Amino acid sequence: MVLKEYQILSKQNNASVYKFLSQVENKAAFSSISEKSSFLELLLKDLQDHEEWNEELKTRALSVIRILGRDQAGSDPLFTKQGIMVFIKLAGLNKPTKVIDTLSSQEALKCICNCIFLKESVKPYLEEENIIDSCLYVLQTEDRQLGLETQFLTCRILFFLTVHRSDLVESLIKSNISDAINKVLSSNIAQLEDSSLRIKINQNAPINPLTVTSEALKLLFNLMLVEARSENTTMDTNQSFKNCLGSIFRLIFIVPYAEPQPLVPPHSQAIHALMQFKYTTIAQVWSEQLNWTKQLRQDINDEHGYEFITSKLVKVLDQSIHVLIPSGDPDQDGNQSIDATIAPLLLVLLSLAEGDRVFKDAMIKLMLPREKDRLKPVHEGLGLPAYLIRLMTSTMMPQTRDAACEALFALCDKDASKFTQQVGYGNAVGFLVNKGIAMKPPQVNDEEVEEINPITGQYVSKEKLPDLKDMTDEEKEREAERLFVLFERLKKTGIIDVENPIAKAMQESQGRFEEIESDSDSD
Repeated sequence: MVLKEYQILSKQNNASVYKFLSQVENKAAFSSISEKSSFLELLLKDLQDHEEWNEELKTRALSVIRILGRDQAGSDPLFTKQGIMVFIKLAGLNKPTKVIDTLSSQEALKCICNCIFLKESVKPYLEEENIIDSCLYVLQTEDRQLGLETQFLTCRILFFLTVHRSDLVESLIKSNISDAINKVLSSNIAQLEDSSLRIKINQNAPINPLTVTSEALKLLFNLMLVEARSENTTMDTNQSFKNCLGSIFRLIFIVPYAEPQPLVPPHSQAIHALMQFKYTTIAQVWSEQLNWTKQLRQDINDEHGYEFITSKLVKVLDQSIHVLIPSGDPDQDGNQSIDATIAPLLLVLLSLAEGDRVFKDAMIKLMLPREKDRLKPVHEGLGLPAYLIRLMTSTMMPQTRDAACEALFALCDKDASKFTQQVGYGNAVGFLVNKGIAMKPPQVNDEEVEEINPITGQYVSKEKLPDLKDMTDEEKEREAERLFVLFERLKKTGIIDVENPIAKAMQESQGRFEEIESDSDSD
């Protein structure tokens, strides 16, 4: 039995205990849940009492605890105050005047993270020991470079503890958590910027500069979100965390994106964080970055770099949408994960478009239908404008649908007439109705301008009416359904008040069918 064997070996030398624990870590065979619980309780006690255990043995013991603790059955001793106290001590978080960064302290931090993740009931134990202040001290230390594992795990503990806790967030902001986060961001992003250093990064390692950057950005996003949602807040998080924006800009505009889908961590987390900042703060901090951004826009006449920003972000949006929605149909490929990936970038673009006319004009060229897009209904095709217009009516991606509608509406100066002319009344009507905007079909005043179908956005001269002779019965049925929906949308707006001809035809055909059936039965 594991417990009895350990009780005997634990009184022998460190080498014997280490060898036994290695066997347990690889394959533990407990006779019962009770035995596992007793074993973990004894191992925690030995970690606390045996100060003579060397670094290697403590690390191995904590690794065994972490692995066994993944299964909550029989792991109760880990979630007690006594168990948490052992981890806090071995992680060095009980001595905020000294930073410990060893393999065993990192393993203890992992155990704390796992305990919080598996049992929220341990959070009060951690708060009682002022672990928030200790973690902040660790991140703020200037003594030496912290290991990647310690940076990652400390950020994760702070993230877990501050979710929905505005009181803790306010305390951290007052203690200048922004400098600590930016310290982590700047040091890791510097490695990602440098191509020679980037090559040496082991991206397959569970913790590397990419994952540490992502974790720090998750923490930043959570702190800003929790504080913004607090009813009693008096803090301006934009000003509190604006020193992190420089690092976020460098990540977004210098560090290469993943292929083929660019919106993955840490870049996706950077977009999430950027979404929390007001345009005025973004513009202020960006203006302070012009020295290093000159080389990025040296080939274009772009005084402030706004066109460069727009081009970069829209390119990322375009590539992401095409990769994540390969069929071109959001309701076929869309899901909650894709929805949460695309929507934040659209909201960032919306904020920029509303903040400065230069951003808006640059986006109009890239995101609204151009002349070539009107050779067919504007929601058809493989270009970005067509994808965005299809997203406007998506049922599977509600966040992206709303963000796409708001973004395109802003690019049309929030003018309903311009909006429907750009995207087609049939695509815009749902959004306009939800916003309570009364709308008349767009009119073409200039005789030299080619007439646009107000429903589809297509040039009227390019419309190809379906030839009933060449259509199958299924195609005729689909075309009838499409026309039925369009007429019903127009009727609901009050712009027209006529009987839907498709509905009328269906009723008449149904009547004839019933008469034929009746005659057939009488025969």
